[in-house]
Amino acid sequence: MYADVVFPLKLPPLTYKIPANAPYDLRGKIVKAPLMGKSLYGLVVSVIGSPERNWKNIREIESVHQRFASESNLSLLKWLSDYYLAPMGTALNSSFFEETIKTGGSNQQSAVRIKNKEQKRETENSELSLVYDCIKEKNYRSFLFHPASISQELSILNKIMGEAAPYMHGAIILVPEIGQIERLLPDLKNIFGERLCVLHSRLTAKKRMEAAAQILAGRSDVVLGTRSAVLAPLKNVSFIAVTGEHSNSYKGEEGLRYNARDVAVMRGFIEKSCVLLSSVCPSVESIYNTKIGKYTPLNANRQPETKRPRIKIVGANRTKGKASTIAGEVLKEAKNTISKKGKFLFLINRKGYSLIRCEDCGHTVQCKKCGIPLVFYKAKNAVKCNYCGLEKNIPESCEECKGFAMKPSGAGTEKIKEEVEELLGTKTLLLEKERSLSPLPLTPDILPFVVGTTYAAKKLRDEKFDAAALFNIDQTLSQPDFRAYERTFQQTMQIAGTIKPDGSLFLQTWNPKNRILRFIKNYDFHGFYEHELSQRKTIDYPPFSKIVLFNISYKKGINLLDDIRNMLEAEEIKGLEVLGPVEIPPILKSYPHCIQILLKSKDSRILHSYARQLLNKLEKIKDVKINADVDPLKV
Repeated sequence: MYADVVFPLKLPPLTYKIPANAPYDLRGKIVKAPLMGKSLYGLVVSVIGSPERNWKNIREIESVHQRFASESNLSLLKWLSDYYLAPMGTALNSSFFEETIKTGGSNQQSAVRIKNKEQKRETENSELSLVYDCIKEKNYRSFLFHPASISQELSILNKIMGEAAPYMHGAIILVPEIGQIERLLPDLKNIFGERLCVLHSRLTAKKRMEAAAQILAGRSDVVLGTRSAVLAPLKNVSFIAVTGEHSNSYKGEEGLRYNARDVAVMRGFIEKSCVLLSSVCPSVESIYNTKIGKYTPLNANRQPETKRPRIKIVGANRTKGKASTIAGEVLKEAKNTISKKGKFLFLINRKGYSLIRCEDCGHTVQCKKCGIPLVFYKAKNAVKCNYCGLEKNIPESCEECKGFAMKPSGAGTEKIKEEVEELLGTKTLLLEKERSLSPLPLTPDILPFVVGTTYAAKKLRDEKFDAAALFNIDQTLSQPDFRAYERTFQQTMQIAGTIKPDGSLFLQTWNPKNRILRFIKNYDFHGFYEHELSQRKTIDYPPFSKIVLFNISYKKGINLLDDIRNMLEAEEIKGLEVLGPVEIPPILKSYPHCIQILLKSKDSRILHSYARQLLNKLEKIKDVKINADVDPLKV
C-alpha cells in the first residue's frame, strides 16, 4: 500500500510506501518521511493500492503520529488547493500544521461542555429561530445579516452565541481586524469559558502553538480570530460567523490568497454547519447571493431603530489664489465643535503635504520606477514615493515641458493639519498607519481635533466624534477599479460609525451631484445595490462572472511581453475572455517589471481549467515570480 503525503511546502502530494506495521486508518494522520535529504513531517491525504506511475525506489514513511485532519478538513484542504490554484502544501501551511507539529499535538479529546439546560428563547424573531435550528440540527445554511450599526451586529451575534451555546459543538467567529477581538472577547469568554481560544497574526509563536494544541486536543472548540482562524483545525464545526464580511482584510495578499468569507461558506457547506455573514454595508457579491437564493437574508427591521449621523455633501472651494482647502461649512462646524468642547475628525486619503504639479502643462511629478505620483513632504522640502521609498529634492523644472512653474497641488494630511491649526488656532493629532505625531490621549480638554487617513477611523472606532469631514472622496470614486463605488460606500459607512448619532459627516467634493454620493447621503442601500448590480451586469464583472488575475514579475527579458502574448493567442476558449497581457507598474520591490493578465468567465469550470493550464506554462519561464489571484479585490 502507498500513501500520498502533503508537506507544508509549495509542493503537490508526494507518494510514499506504507510500512507493514502502520495502522489502517492513515488518512488525516501526521507522518514523518524523507524529503530533500531530511526527515520532515507531512499529512497523509490519501491511501492507494499502487502509485499512478511505476516509480522505482519509492521511499517509505518513517513513522506515524497523531491525527491532524478529519475527513471534512481534508475536503476543505483539497478545495483550497483547487480553487485558489495553489499547491496543496501551500494550503496545509496556512492551516496551523506547523504549530501542531511543534507542540507534539494530542489525541485526547476533553472538551468542556456547558452543562446548563437549554434555555427558553427570549426572542420571537422567527428569522433568528432559523439560525438556532440550523445550529442545533447541524444543517448547512448561509445567512446574511445587514444591521444598522456595528453595535447591533455584535449584539445579535452575542444573542445567538448565548442561546445556542448548549448545543453548539465547534464554532469559529471571525473579525476583520485584531483590534475588534476585544469587543467580543469578554462576552464570549463569559459564555464559553475555557472552550474559547483566540487566533491572530500578532500572537507569539508560543501562543499560536498553545492555541493549536488546545484545539487539536479538544479543550478549545470555539475560536475567535482574524482571517486565518477560519482554517483552525477543529474536528467539528456547527457554527461560523463572519462579522464585517465585506472587509478587504479577509483577503490574503500572499501565500494562499484565499478570502476567509468565501472559505467560511465552503467550510460550512462541507461541515454541514450554519454560517452567519454580517456587515453594516455588505459586499455586492453577498447581496447578489441573497437575490439568487444562495444566502438567506436576516432583516434588522425587528431591532430597535438606530439613529445615524447626518451626511452632508459640501462643494469644494473653487476660488483662485490662496484659498482654504477646507470648505467654509466645514470650518463653521469645526468652530462650533470647539465652542462645545467636542471632537472633530478630519480625514484625507493622502499622506504628506501635497503633490507637485507643473502649472504650465499639468504634469505631476512621478516616480519613474513605480509610475505613481511622488508626495511632497513640506518639513523635509522633498518629494517621496510612498511605495518604493525613493526620496529626492523637488525638481526645479518640469520634465515634460521644461517649464519652471512647479507648485504644490492638492492636499494631504500635513496640509490639512496646517490649515486646521492656522484657521482654528488649535493643536491637532496627526494619525496615520506608520506614525502618530502625538502620544497625548484623545480628550476634548487636551486635543479636540484629529487629522489622518481613513486608518484613523479604524484606529479610533471606539471613539465617538461630534463631526467628521472626508476631503478626497472624488479620488476614491474615480479609481480605475470596478469596485471603486462599492469601496467608497463601505468606507463612508465605516466613518459614519465613529460619529455620534446626532453628529454630522461632511463629504467635500468637486461634484456634489454625483449619484453615488446621493445614495450615501440618504443611507440608500437598496438604491445603491440595484444601481451597482446593474452596472456590473452591463460590463459583465463579478458577481456576474468570475475572474482570475495573473501578475508576472521579472527582472530581465525584453521580449517577455510578446512571448506571453503569443502564448495566449495560440488558443482561444469559448466562454472565456482574456484581457492583456499589459505592462503595469511593478508590484514587487525586487522585480522592476510586471506583466498583468486578467481572465474572466461566467463558467467557473472553464475559468479554472484554463487558469491552471496557463499557470503551468508560465511557471516554465525562468527568473519570474508569478502571482495567481482568484477572485481578486483589486483589479
